[in-house]
Amino acid sequence: MRDIHEFNAHLELQHIFLEANAERYHSLRQYFEAYYCYSHKLTTRQGKPDWEQIFSFASCSQQAAMIQASKANHRKETVRELRVPLSVLTGKLKTLVRDEQLTLEAVKQLLDSTLEYVVISRAEWQVLKKNGWLEAMPPAFYQSSHPNYQDTNLRFELAGITF
Repeated sequence: MRDIHEFNAHLELQHIFLEANAERYHSLRQYFEAYYCYSHKLTTRQGKPDWEQIFSFASCSQQAAMIQASKANHRKETVRELRVPLSVLTGKLKTLVRDEQLTLEAVKQLLDSTLEYVVISRAEWQVLKKNGWLEAMPPAFYQSSHPNYQDTNLRFELAGITF
């Protein structure tokens, strides 16, 4: 018998597959987040996905870690952020659909290798925003000939954010 978290993660994975297959990408954020929470057992006592737990589970930037260590009410000064922006993850799903390679296993492999949250400070988030990296990766991420091709830390490194 599968664990309830594994069952719920698989259910969310099916939601993602169905939404992508129907080319309805606008609601993927909620399914990605629920999949992540269930996959990492970040749930409430009632078994619902608990995104607040991401703040204590995810990798923190050095600046966010200092804020969390020094302030009791650190939530106002930290932000959870996908390591790879939502639009990039969605683009990868669209590529699977376009290339007729969309399968439940392909979606699972994509999410398990790419879907990850990090915690950064609001000031670091502003740097990402200023550079246009909240919904996109820097150009080198997409260039197969570049040494930083598909480097999921690239936007953080270029913004001076260290983990």
